[in-house]
Amino acid sequence: LGIANVVGAAFSCYPVTGSFSRSAVNNSTGALSQFSGVLTAMVMLATLMFLTPLFYYLPKFALAAIVMNSVIPLVAFQEARHLFHVKKQDFLLWVTAFLGTLFLGVLMGILV
Repeated sequence: LGIANVVGAAFSCYPVTGSFSRSAVNNSTGALSQFSGVLTAMVMLATLMFLTPLFYYLPKFALAAIVMNSVIPLVAFQEARHLFHVKKQDFLLWVTAFLGTLFLGVLMGILV
């Protein structure tokens, strides 16, 4: 991603970022530095090279459950509870944005 941002800077491109699920995994495992990305890349390379045939028969819903389990702690449900008690209008805005993003996707959810 860093190289993509450096090359993109020469062509007035938008900067790219890491995935939401990868940030969630780093958050839940307690990663403290950028080295976690290097370690993750090495593990992913080894997995793709040697373990891919083992994942062929794994149902897609099992993989989806792993991603969902990693992303759920990043949703600020405590903030929604706080907004509900402090200002109902902001709580309604939070729920609208959350549901819009959940069901319509990130770009359409932001527009809502």
